[in-house]
Amino acid sequence: MKSKKLEMVLPNQMKRLMLLLLFLFGTLLGAYAQQQTVRGIVTDDTGETIIGASITVKGTSTGTITDMDGAFSLSVPAGGTLVISYIGYKTQEVPIKGKSTINVVLKNDVEVLDEVVVVGYGTQKKATLSGSIEQMRGEALESRAVSNVGLALQGQTPGLMVTRSSSRPGNEGINFQIRGATSINGGSPLIVIDGVPALNDYSFQNMNSDDIESISVLKDGAASIYGAKAANGVILVTTKKGKGKVSVDYNFNMRFNTNGITSYSPDMSEYAQMWLAANKEEETPNWWAWVSQENVERMAQGIEGIYPTQYYGDIFIGNANRIDELFATKASHQHNLSVSGSTEKSDFRISAAYAKNRGNLAVADDEQTQMNFRLNYGYKLTDWFKLETGVSLVDAKTDAPSVGLNNTTYAFDMPFFPAKNPYGQWYANFGNVGDRNSVAAISDGGRDEKQSTTTRFDFKALIDIWNGISFEGTVSMQNEEFRRERWAVPVQTYDWWGNPAQSVISVTQNSINQSDPTNSGSNPGYLTVSERYAYQYYSALLKYNKTFADVHNVSVVAGINGEKTQVKKVAAARETFEDDGVYDLNIADATNQGTSGGKYHNGTFSYIARVNYNYAEKYLVELIGRRDGNSKFAEGHRFQNYGSFSLGWVFTQEKFIQPISSFIGLDFGKVRLSYGSSGNDAGLGNYDYVSTISTGTGVLGSPIANQVSASLNNSGLISYSRTWERVEQKNVGVDLNFLNNRLVFNWDYFIKENKGMLSQVQYPQLLGGTAPKTNSGHLRVRGWEVSLTWRDHIKDFSYFITANVSDTRSKLMDLQGADSFVAGKNATLNGYPLNSWFLFVTDGFFQSQEEVDAYYAKYGNGGNEITKVSAGSTSELRPGDVKRVDMSGDRSISGNGAAASDLVYMGDANPHYMFGISLGGSWKGIDFNALFQGVGKQLIMRSGYMAYPFATLYTNQNYNFYGKTWTEDNRNAEYPRMSVYQDRNKWNYENNDFMLQNSRYIRLKSLVVGYTLPQKWTRKIKVNKLRVYFSGNDLWEATSIKDGYDPEMGEASQNSGYPFARTWSFGVQLGI
Repeated sequence: MKSKKLEMVLPNQMKRLMLLLLFLFGTLLGAYAQQQTVRGIVTDDTGETIIGASITVKGTSTGTITDMDGAFSLSVPAGGTLVISYIGYKTQEVPIKGKSTINVVLKNDVEVLDEVVVVGYGTQKKATLSGSIEQMRGEALESRAVSNVGLALQGQTPGLMVTRSSSRPGNEGINFQIRGATSINGGSPLIVIDGVPALNDYSFQNMNSDDIESISVLKDGAASIYGAKAANGVILVTTKKGKGKVSVDYNFNMRFNTNGITSYSPDMSEYAQMWLAANKEEETPNWWAWVSQENVERMAQGIEGIYPTQYYGDIFIGNANRIDELFATKASHQHNLSVSGSTEKSDFRISAAYAKNRGNLAVADDEQTQMNFRLNYGYKLTDWFKLETGVSLVDAKTDAPSVGLNNTTYAFDMPFFPAKNPYGQWYANFGNVGDRNSVAAISDGGRDEKQSTTTRFDFKALIDIWNGISFEGTVSMQNEEFRRERWAVPVQTYDWWGNPAQSVISVTQNSINQSDPTNSGSNPGYLTVSERYAYQYYSALLKYNKTFADVHNVSVVAGINGEKTQVKKVAAARETFEDDGVYDLNIADATNQGTSGGKYHNGTFSYIARVNYNYAEKYLVELIGRRDGNSKFAEGHRFQNYGSFSLGWVFTQEKFIQPISSFIGLDFGKVRLSYGSSGNDAGLGNYDYVSTISTGTGVLGSPIANQVSASLNNSGLISYSRTWERVEQKNVGVDLNFLNNRLVFNWDYFIKENKGMLSQVQYPQLLGGTAPKTNSGHLRVRGWEVSLTWRDHIKDFSYFITANVSDTRSKLMDLQGADSFVAGKNATLNGYPLNSWFLFVTDGFFQSQEEVDAYYAKYGNGGNEITKVSAGSTSELRPGDVKRVDMSGDRSISGNGAAASDLVYMGDANPHYMFGISLGGSWKGIDFNALFQGVGKQLIMRSGYMAYPFATLYTNQNYNFYGKTWTEDNRNAEYPRMSVYQDRNKWNYENNDFMLQNSRYIRLKSLVVGYTLPQKWTRKIKVNKLRVYFSGNDLWEATSIKDGYDPEMGEASQNSGYPFARTWSFGVQLGI
């Protein structure tokens, strides 16, 4: 396909569509005529009323649900038919025939597999799925105290891992991964909202959770229908539409965030005790700046006052726990309002939301303000022609400090220097140095304001052509406008007596990268950024659904779609800025400034086909094919083919198995088998197949003068044949339902192979430049998933419990240059999992000087490691230090990764045995739901300033090691002795086997308890539903982490220290 086909535009049709939308709204008011009201009560076969049963008018989207008394009232067309359904019961159809009262008794259903699941480009009955697809209903998000929809997915679905790096509003760092890693180049699942790919992950994460009807996760070959973007799996989001009579729903909640785990940050006394314990074991004590043991003993008693120091003179030292100074309880709130309804001809739903989400930072604002608007509207022009429109807007603003929330927050400063001196000025670290004070930097160092406004317009035409053939055409326009204003100013600190310190706080000092002022290593005085992302999507699908002879069910989808993405960016910065209350780039000093930016675009054109066939819903076959082309590749190399093949067998429908299945209580059993291929576009640029040019100046000519010169970047090295990574996946699965479908079991095993992974290869140096990546790498991932659900009711008490667990194991099969390893974590190593740990094996601690002398006699002259703690040095080994083992037997201790290395593979740093446990129930208006989420195994080794005692002398220390280290009185300690000499500490702690922690945990991720008032009370005030509830997040956890950090915080000990918050929320739901 020529690239011109990728340049699709939508001329002035937008105006026509908006006029059509206004017309459709105008027709809504007149569509509610000629209706009659039907009332009734729905009960089960024991006479108990059923709460929440669905009542719809057959052939329409008009419907309602039963209330707390099992009653319903519905405006329906004369001569219609009611469809009554509820989970676990057989669906009934009741003709109205002019009746005004209809009471229904539902029977228990032994075949509750009519649930419809959203799949790529359509829907399917769950019973006929042959792929691995999980669906979560929107009810699972109801009342959750989260500001980010992505967080609500943690633990909900086997195989879907959701991680975060922070609890800061708008800066959570959410990452999705389906069935483990797919590539060393990264990649994330494709997110599709209402059938159209989302502009970016934030378009999904910032959605109003109240708008979501369901979320489906495509994990195996079923995702192949999305072709080159589907290798990392697909998340399908379906939003709510109007149904039933016009209703108004309002939801309000107030949230309070309190600090979670913070034991990694010591106070003054705890910090001093670490120094006393370390020097107690030294032959040559080192009190560093604190001069003497007497000084430190006073500090350990918490005595504040003037202390003499070695380098800084007499200074004031007092208790200053940075976490306590910086963080406190903060309140947030959220409002949701929706209006919805439907008739035989139309349906609509309008929603709006406003949320103010505040982080726990006490000394400065750290917050996100978000507004959401969504309209879904559908109108049937005729019995065979329907139009659907979706309009949405998300406006998210974050307001945060520009500096200070980094590795200097708490890990850099020892807890000796209060934030302010007696005069209310920022107090300098070490009394008069002044280059550290995170409280001051965060408070006065500047602000970072970001605003993202995302708009989306979807238009869909549905035409029932003839005899099972239909057409679906879709147009979507999405646009994001991103703005950022950031300023940073130097912050002066003072000594205890009010005199200016020697320097300003280091993280507030201005610097600029002139070629890229947005670079993380740059700290310009003023920065302004403007970005625009535009996405257009068009699709045309023909669908065919037909049943022959009552047993041959055929479904076909075929069509095309095109996509176009345009991005424009510009950033400008100036190095120095003085905060006088006016914030604009032109106010900043223009002496030193920098700019960056540019624009790019790419287009995709695709052919899509899927065929589903089943015989009596017993034998299932699915074939998928897709051909994708993209303008980012060279002419003649733009298209790739993908596809999948899957089979299913519902063996419980076989007569010869039915006696066995009846005996063991098996109601439904299905085996699934699939193979599929898809693509990953991570690591690809937009113009990799062309050479770019750089310009400069050269001194040439006569007379000599500066001339413009040009050259090819990277010596002109490009690749014409490079394309998407190709990932193949095989899957086998089993679905079993027992005991009248109350017990449901699902199991999957898969193998995922990336045989075209982009990897860096080596070219001869004489070519110059860097070789372009080629599709030559190979990564294999194997894994399994299990889920188990029990759902039942006892009279009017209904309850459920669901548990899921999954695991993946990666192995790097082939990657050029990945054949050597180092001590610690190795991201890539052929023949091993990604992120493999290679560590020293230890044999306990030396218990006597004789053991130390014998060790030096054997190994003292061999290996690069032992020379760092050589005999006779201040760092020499002594009783209580670690005995590293000579695993190679060459009488040396070496950690260089060569053949004679003593490093041993200890496992990988990837999460394993990820699980979720959800349980809930309802009784007489009371409802509850609890979700536990966790990881069974994840090996981590702490890094940074506070990874182990006295990794550095001039920073904070982790008190969690205190009392657990070797002493003469504690020879069976968990850790080696403490020391104030860094080389010895590196030998004792760094890259040793016992320092590898299993970061397993279980966390009460969500708890919701609600009460819905009886309608006989609320109807008196014209209210259909009134519910009050409590909702909490991250309220409790149990973990094997030993050094005091939150298990979700990661490996670094010197990160921002921003506590993962516990959220306590109280809310009200109102329905009119």
